[in-house]
Parts: sequence; structure tokens; C-alpha cells
Amino acid sequence: MKEEKKTDGICLRSVEYGENDRIITLLTDKLGKVSVRARGVSSPKSRLRHAAVPFSFGEYILSENGDFYSLKSFDYNDAFTAVSDDLVRYFAATAALEIADKLTEEMVPVTEELARLLRFLMSVCYDKGGLPEFLRYFLDMLSIAGYAVSMGTMKPLDDPKYYVFDLEGGGFASTSVRNPYAVKMTSPSMRLLALYLEGEDAPGEEVSFVEIFSVLSQYVKIKTGKNLKALFELCDLLRNGIKSAGV
Repeated sequence: MKEEKKTDGICLRSVEYGENDRIITLLTDKLGKVSVRARGVSSPKSRLRHAAVPFSFGEYILSENGDFYSLKSFDYNDAFTAVSDDLVRYFAATAALEIADKLTEEMVPVTEELARLLRFLMSVCYDKGGLPEFLRYFLDMLSIAGYAVSMGTMKPLDDPKYYVFDLEGGGFASTSVRNPYAVKMTSPSMRLLALYLEGEDAPGEEVSFVEIFSVLSQYVKIKTGKNLKALFELCDLLRNGIKSAGV
């Protein structure tokens, strides 16, 4: 017999399945991250089509049959549509969904992760949050997932313009000699990241945020084997903007 589950959740991802169905990935307060079959939602006449769109947040009622869930109904709360008003904020919000997806496991409680994601999206939509808020969110999600970034030993290389970040250890290292996981970071980027690791949210140059995001993306790849494609797109957008500005 099918059992119904009621839970608040946000749609992280949606992929086509068959002619009108979709498989959606939800981050929920009671069930954790779950994959759900949403039947018929690709049809423009479907009353549940908004439930299968990334960023849709509300109360989902799911029908459970063993380990499989189907979408039964959806009570809309928010869709965070204001993220589309600004291209950088849109890509940052999209990357935030991907981070939540890639750093959580199926069917594992994610109350803290869901609250943190919603707080970031509200900041982006209603308080005009941007790259500083996204970096804080990224670091918080890494910490929650057990991959906290540390200060390590922030000693410059022979060239004081550069520092070393250890992708395996998740922190700054004193040397890159014989360390295959070592990547260089420029001094401004290192100092900006250090401020955030010390609990301070500070403004910074876009080029520094891009460098930090790139390093953290590599760190996630080393630790989880997963690529953050949306984060790459955000960095690419920012790099193009930097080039256009002549930086």
C-alpha cells in the first residue's frame, strides 16, 4: 500500500523522463535529499508543473512505494524568481543549488543544509546578496558536509605574491615541494579567504572571488569526485566580466 509523506522542500534539479514526466531532486526537511518522479508535469496543462522547476520551494506531498517516491501534490511557498534579475546572482544561486545537491547524500537528514540554502537564496533575492554571501554559504556547506576548510599554515612561497593551498588537506600549506595536491593562490585571494575563515564577511575584488571559487571547486572534486559545473559557469561569467572591464 502506498504511504503519503508530507514535507517542506526545495527543488534542486529536474530532468526529463519519458514524454511528460520528470525526475526531480528535492532537498527536504523530513526526508533528506530524495529523487521523485513527477508524472505529467512537462505538460503545460499540469497543475503541478511548478513543483518540478528548480528553486521551487513549498510543501510537497509524496507517495511512497518502497524506496520510490512519486509527486502527489505541491503547495507553493516561493520560487525565488528575483534571482533572474541579475546574471551574477542567478549563476551564484544556481551554483548554490548544485552545491547542496553534490554535498548531500540521498535519504540522510539535511535540516541544517536546507536552512542554510534557503537563507542564502533569501539573501540573494531580497537583500541583493552577491559574491560575499555566496562564499560564506559555500564555506558553511563544506563545513556541514565534513569538508571544512582550515587556515593551515599561511606561509608565502619564495615569491611572497603566492601562497599554497593543499587540496587534499583542505587548508594552506607552507610548501608545495613534492605535494601533488598543492595549488598556488595569490596573496589578495589568500587574505580574502583567510578573513572568511576567521568569521568575517568582507568585500573583495571579483578576480579574488573567482580564484577562491576555482580552488574550492578543485577541493570538492578531490574530496567527492564530483564536478561543480554551475560553479564553473559562474567563474567563467565573472572572468569575462573582468576581461571586459580591462582588469
